[in-house]
Amino acid sequence: MTSKKKGPVFRVTGLPVDRPDEELNVALRTVIDETLSDGEKSQLGFTTTIVPSCYSDLERVALVEFHGGVPDFLSNLVANPLGDWQVEMDDDDISFDQHFFGFTQLYTPKSDAPVTADIIAITGLDGHAYGSWRGKGNFGRMWLRDFLSKDLPCCRTMTYGYNSKLSSRGIDTVMDYGRELIEELKKVRNSDELRQRPVFFVTHSFGGIILAHCLVKAVQTNEGDHPTIASLHKATYGMFLFGIPHKGLMVNDIEKMLAGKEDHPRSALLQQIRDKSDLLTYQLADFKNLIRDRKVISFYETRQTRQLEFNNETKRWERTGGFVTKVDTDSALLQLPDSMEEKIPLDSDHSTIVKFDNKHSRGYTSVREKLRMFERDAPKVIMARFLPVNNGPRPTIMIPFQRDCAFVGREDVIMKIRECEKAADNNHNRMALTGLGGVGKSQIAIEHAYRVRESAPQTWVFWIHAANAARFEQGYRDIADRAEIPGREDPKADILNIVYNWLCSEKSGQWLMILDNADDDGSFFDQVKPLESYLAQTPNGRILITSRNKIAAINLVGSHRHILQVEPMDEEDALALLNTRVPFTECNKADAKALVWVLECIPLAITHAAAYIKARARMTVPNYLRLFKESEANQVRLLGKKELQDLRRDNSIRHAVIATWQMSFTQIQRTDQSAADLLALMSMFDRQGIPISLLRSGASQLDIDDALEPLLDFSLVREEIGKQSVGMHRLVQLAMRKWLETDRQLSQWTKESRKAMNVAFPDGDYATWADCQTLFPHAKEVISHGVGDEGDQLNQANVASKTGWFLYLRGEYKTAETMYQRALQARQKVLGPEHPDTLASIGHLGLILESLGRYEEAELMHRRDLEGSEKVLGPEHPDTLTGINNLGSALASLGRYEDAAVMHRRALEAREKVLGPEHPDTLISVSHLGLTLASLNRC
Repeated sequence: MTSKKKGPVFRVTGLPVDRPDEELNVALRTVIDETLSDGEKSQLGFTTTIVPSCYSDLERVALVEFHGGVPDFLSNLVANPLGDWQVEMDDDDISFDQHFFGFTQLYTPKSDAPVTADIIAITGLDGHAYGSWRGKGNFGRMWLRDFLSKDLPCCRTMTYGYNSKLSSRGIDTVMDYGRELIEELKKVRNSDELRQRPVFFVTHSFGGIILAHCLVKAVQTNEGDHPTIASLHKATYGMFLFGIPHKGLMVNDIEKMLAGKEDHPRSALLQQIRDKSDLLTYQLADFKNLIRDRKVISFYETRQTRQLEFNNETKRWERTGGFVTKVDTDSALLQLPDSMEEKIPLDSDHSTIVKFDNKHSRGYTSVREKLRMFERDAPKVIMARFLPVNNGPRPTIMIPFQRDCAFVGREDVIMKIRECEKAADNNHNRMALTGLGGVGKSQIAIEHAYRVRESAPQTWVFWIHAANAARFEQGYRDIADRAEIPGREDPKADILNIVYNWLCSEKSGQWLMILDNADDDGSFFDQVKPLESYLAQTPNGRILITSRNKIAAINLVGSHRHILQVEPMDEEDALALLNTRVPFTECNKADAKALVWVLECIPLAITHAAAYIKARARMTVPNYLRLFKESEANQVRLLGKKELQDLRRDNSIRHAVIATWQMSFTQIQRTDQSAADLLALMSMFDRQGIPISLLRSGASQLDIDDALEPLLDFSLVREEIGKQSVGMHRLVQLAMRKWLETDRQLSQWTKESRKAMNVAFPDGDYATWADCQTLFPHAKEVISHGVGDEGDQLNQANVASKTGWFLYLRGEYKTAETMYQRALQARQKVLGPEHPDTLASIGHLGLILESLGRYEEAELMHRRDLEGSEKVLGPEHPDTLTGINNLGSALASLGRYEDAAVMHRRALEAREKVLGPEHPDTLISVSHLGLTLASLNRC
């Protein structure tokens, strides 16, 4: 029975191309079958695959795997693995080899689609062009062939083999291996189409050293010397570097193996690649400089490798020695920033780091997904690199701000920008960053722009201030001048149209436009020919918009899908930002953490606070925090300093923190007065959990929704869980109140808030406790504001009275006392001491004092309530009778039971007369009198 376990793979070259692959495959199988002995035919199985030749369209290549062993006719290749073996096939001599030297294509790309890229795999020292990539599993899968043929069927995937056998007498140096690779590349990329095809390199160990040498030489090669090599650096889009010993390889065991063999020719090579090699040090510096705009994925091993050890029984060197880290992490990584070099650890040793047994191996899935991204993105990038160079100006970056060398955090947002760019099709190349003013949208855009320029120096980067039409047009004039667009100097020229046409043409090449502070979409749409129509949508361009106004951003982008909401920083990034501006010690970290939290992790607030601290010799983070917490007035003063400006913001919006948000308030007031009014009202309440029902004040749900929308769009408020309440940032609330104060509207809106709360707050009975609890923090807030006219004072008293009663029923007597004291003071002042509402406050305050155990004070309050009620309401009014009952309870609490019994008997008699014997209040009097008499009996 034919064995199917994995076996050796041989390459067959010299196959004729004058017959179809299926027919060629049958012919090859026939030749092999005829060459096998009768015994081998029953013991050996084999599979054959016809693939294109990398070198010539006039021949084909086959890959043959034998299952169950090596046939006799190829046994010489086992003894001499560097040799070839010829066999006749009809009139052709075909050649079998196992060394796979040069380039070998591993599968045939899809025939119904163009080839998208070349994938070139280069093995390491003493490696094998096929076997080094083959998994250790029972199937022995060779992932470059078996997996990529299905996952990247449109790529031409090739391995490169060279003689680096340590057992051979080769005298090759790094330079020799590099020259050899260059020579072979000339043969397999020998036309303009092939030279401009994107290439992705996959290298292992020493293979990466050869690649580095080759690319350094390619950069130094002129077009006239050789076009293939001169174009190689341009065509290289990305590379996968597996355990590359950039700073040298641990070669002690190899040297030990060669010890005693005088003047072994491999010794020179080992000296070049050993740890801390000078040659590699110099090459590394050159290599890092030339790949900064290429995609670099570096994999490093996290498992140690056994050293070579001589086996006396087999008389062979085997990896059975002690464990060492063959290539340490420092050597395996280029140590470029994460934005330039992805660094991926693999749980493998130096050999197995490139061997994937199945398609679910973590290493393979990482490679596959990145290769797919390469395949998708590379054609456009590589095409731009090969665009003819004209005599016009070179692409440049037109950003009016320096890069922030201390930029921290926001990697998640920048990553989303990249993902949006990659996902965008040719008809949709716009995206937007939206969020609260000062949250860092423009700073993210600046950093992204510099990274784009860094990774693709041939890309134009434009910055347009989009606050109004005049600045937009000036931005286009700057582009026309910098790009030297023909026709720009004509006084009658339509500069917007000239720049638009240039952006749409191939002459512009790749470009990125930042449209900053596009907060008012009226500037773009409310014109005879809208400015939006001058925003080009072409495959070679991208537009990134920053806006406080989400609706404006959506209108300009044309889709919700490409809107990225920028939130305040997380704590870790906020602390890092503060530390870059005002370094703090570990002992001050708790204060620093508290400071970024009171500043709500908003970048502009943090940088403003840091500038204030830095500008004053005696100011420290703890002192600033203490001052900030002392009062709202301090907060306004600290965050309102106009001289503390951020030079990396547009001068038209280079304001203090408070003023930054007030600009949004002004814009909303200009366009939607109902939204401005709603924001003013909201700012009077507690900043969190504001029930939407509290804001209605007779307005319909649709009116409220319409008014809320602009506030949500500008990120000034946010919907909370369930969307039945809204909240706002503490600092936005602070800024709004200051703005209202400056505009002399603060008093009006404190009155409106108390009026709304007086209507909304329930009576405090048990059935309304949930609503009371929700409204309580807002009631406390409106009570704390300064009062105005008499009507406003009474609203404040009513709110205080209602919340006080709720607190009393909840058993929170101390806070309830404060509320009723405030209500009593206001009512006495406005209504007078004998008004029924004033008397009610006195009576309630008496009950609270009694609950607090302050019985003498409670007695005085109840007597005062009773005297006033008898005078104003009459001796038999229900409120007067309640006062009698309450006084009796206070006297009982003081132990004056005789007096208490008199009061309760009086209350009972009057209630029976006025209310009837079965009224609840009458029954309460019966109970109180009974308890008092019982106490007298115990005396």
